[in-house]
Amino acid sequence: MNKYLVLCICVLLLGACSSPKYAYYFDHYDYNSGKKKSAVVPNEADLAQIELPAPVESPLKVDAEAMTASTEPSVQPVEAAPLAPAEVDMEKQKALLAEKYSSLSKEEKKEFRKELKTVVKKAVKAKKEGKSLDSIEETKAMDYDLKMALIFGVVGVVLSALGGVNSVFWVLGVISIVVAIVFLIKWIAEQ
Repeated sequence: MNKYLVLCICVLLLGACSSPKYAYYFDHYDYNSGKKKSAVVPNEADLAQIELPAPVESPLKVDAEAMTASTEPSVQPVEAAPLAPAEVDMEKQKALLAEKYSSLSKEEKKEFRKELKTVVKKAVKAKKEGKSLDSIEETKAMDYDLKMALIFGVVGVVLSALGGVNSVFWVLGVISIVVAIVFLIKWIAEQ
């Protein structure tokens, strides 16, 4: 027992007498040791000998034209403004349609009015039902949500098929399929 007591006292004594591992001497440190030496400051006599060239013009000088305002009207009246190209095209189209309609025979005019009435009735019926008056091409196009659901679904199936190569593909495939389902549910809710 005495051997262990003497051994512990020796270890403590050696540990207490050793120097600290991290020592910082605040009194001996030169704080400017890493900085570059500053340039020598010239005396006032040296500064008096150096002559700088005088500026040719004052930087505060302003042109006389810059201080005057123009009295010309900058806004054109609406009547004087030229028509936009789309408006000009509409005027030409109206004139062409009027010319074509007047050149039709009596029976052709009657048939045209009949077709026009059916189109207007369909539009009024669709408006009453709350449907929009989109053109046929726009109704045939897929909705944004349906497109996104289809894209993410296909990507998800492909990535899941590549899941045997690496598990990362399988995880990305599952995430893509979940996003596709979200877009599909969103599309179904709007229908």
